[in-house]
Amino acid sequence: MALLLWELASATHIVNEAALPTPVATFTAIIKNAGKLSSATLGTLEAWALGIAAAAIAGILIGTLVGRSHVADAATETLVRMMRPLPSLALIPIAILVAGLGLKMTAGLVSFAAFWPIFINARAGVRQVDNRYLESAGALGLNRWELIRLVILPAAAPMIASGIQVAISLALVVTVSVELVGGTGGLGEFVLVAQQGNATATMFSGVIVGGLIGWALNAIYLKIIDQVLPWKSQGERN
Repeated sequence: MALLLWELASATHIVNEAALPTPVATFTAIIKNAGKLSSATLGTLEAWALGIAAAAIAGILIGTLVGRSHVADAATETLVRMMRPLPSLALIPIAILVAGLGLKMTAGLVSFAAFWPIFINARAGVRQVDNRYLESAGALGLNRWELIRLVILPAAAPMIASGIQVAISLALVVTVSVELVGGTGGLGEFVLVAQQGNATATMFSGVIVGGLIGWALNAIYLKIIDQVLPWKSQGERN
């Protein structure tokens, strides 16, 4: 349906052809630039993977610790409210000073953006663990770390998984955006160079590939979650 509307808009010149190339021209550009697109895609996925991995580790760890402590929760609430709405792109000048232009800078900004949905969901999931589970664990004599590993994290896993799902898409958007603004390689720089060269079809080819990557990452993640957390999928269907 989307392709039909795209073709219709191009054929009827509702949108200027210079601004919206035809689907045929765009997919021809994808084939023509397959090598460059592959290299750009790998660069984007590398920064994305590093950022999302760091965000997942930090978000789950800190979210679990904060969720288990009322004192830590109260102490960090103001900081969370201040930092969460801060756009990653606004931190680019600071990130350049700290890490320089390149992979480290991009991955750092991606991890900053992806951290918050994971942290917030982990904190909320830990808070919502049924007291009956905690009481049963206490009766079994589990120590603190056994309680977290065997009871709290499995119970909070569906919430954490939802946070990671949000972070996956957000991280990809931030990755491409930082590359676009900072010219640090990847699909963002590919699109930027094409736009500056007035190669509209080539620019759209990068956009299309980016969208397909986002769809694929989300689909793969959902497949993994269905296998790792089958009770999450059953709960959603019910």
